Amino acid sequence: MEIHAESDVGSTAGVEELVDGLSALSRALVGITARALASLNVEVTLSQYRTLVILASRGPLRTVDLAAALHVHPSTATRTCNRLVRRDLVARHHRPSDRRVALLTLTAAGKTLVGDVMRHRTQEIRQLVRTVGSEPQTTAELINSLVIAAGEPTEEQWWHHWEQIAR
Repeated sequence: MEIHAESDVGSTAGVEELVDGLSALSRALVGITARALASLNVEVTLSQYRTLVILASRGPLRTVDLAAALHVHPSTATRTCNRLVRRDLVARHHRPSDRRVALLTLTAAGKTLVGDVMRHRTQEIRQLVRTVGSEPQTTAELINSLVIAAGEPTEEQWWHHWEQIAR
């Protein structure tokens, strides 16, 4: 797959086309993640899954650090982790030197879940890339091709529909 970037960001229109494409692609990727979670038949919300991903990539973490990484209030992170602890996806470990500080880590079940979802996502994204093919494209064209292959409306189509339902 060859990508030509010369017209992607050389103009305001090129930047807007790229931003629109990335916005639409983000919807498609969230959908892929939601389908992966549903296929595994787990009762984990997308925000809970994001917590697991952050712990997988940055953990172990204190609740306050997890909250900062999630851009949420620490009490929100605490409630989310309480639910994940009850599902045996996250564990709290207290530091022997300071029992007031708890570190959050993934359990074996949490690691398995994150790995399974990541493999499912990668497989679905790989299929999208295969569907798009190897035609030379600009980055924005490639992104829009991936959006269309995922069955998502382009950003322009989405906003057009939005305006229709908002009436």
